[in-house]
Amino acid sequence: MMKKIGMLVVFVLLLAVATTVQAEIKAGSFSVTPFIGTYIFEGNEYDFRNTYAAGLRAGYNFTKNIGVEGVLSYVPTEIKNMTGNDEVELFGYGIEGLYHFMPESRFVPFLAVGIGEIHYNAPAGDSGNMNKFYIDYGAGLKIFVTDSIALRADVRHVLPTNDNYNDFLGTVGITFAFGGEKKVAEPKLEEPPPPVVILDSDKDGVPDNLDKCPGTPAGVVVDKDGCPVDSDKDGVADYLDKCPGTPAGVVVDKDGWCGCR
Repeated sequence: MMKKIGMLVVFVLLLAVATTVQAEIKAGSFSVTPFIGTYIFEGNEYDFRNTYAAGLRAGYNFTKNIGVEGVLSYVPTEIKNMTGNDEVELFGYGIEGLYHFMPESRFVPFLAVGIGEIHYNAPAGDSGNMNKFYIDYGAGLKIFVTDSIALRADVRHVLPTNDNYNDFLGTVGITFAFGGEKKVAEPKLEEPPPPVVILDSDKDGVPDNLDKCPGTPAGVVVDKDGCPVDSDKDGVADYLDKCPGTPAGVVVDKDGWCGCR
């Protein structure tokens, strides 16, 4: 069993190294983490043999940094130097607060502190069943392999308060996260289009795209269409008209002179 779990952990680690993901702890998200590991007793705790532990963590993240988890654990062990039925089962249940560092990165370390109770289920016929209140503290690391799946490792110092015991719990597991606030992509700022350059080649004040009389000589007064002004409407622009003020309808030559000159 432990060998299979170890192979699974190695596989997930290799997957984490080979995969590029954008992951984060999301505010408002839930998580479920099945785990397995080792439980080490202090030597004076009924001479229990060190053994494995298995269980489940279920959590909720209030923010990216702060979360809470409920923990259920099962620890089967034996009493050393005891003949006959020496099996003892420990059932733990508690709650822990977590603080995540670098919650928007792929590798998310965290600290944990919690409280709970351990039920000691003694061998059949033994009256040694008991419950012990405990506090624990420790740390862990989440390594995201996708945006919602992370490999996880935890260590805890477990302190049953009824006696002076100091137990150690080390576990590995896989966290499945779901829900939570989605990261809103920041809108890309589009560069403004380059300003349109409008030429006025003959410098008459009317841009080329509107100028109906391009090439007007410098200094010549033009109308809104860029054409030289012809005040007397004789067909000769003012700047060429040598006889301005010609009466309407009078035929003039190219210089604006009438035929009776």
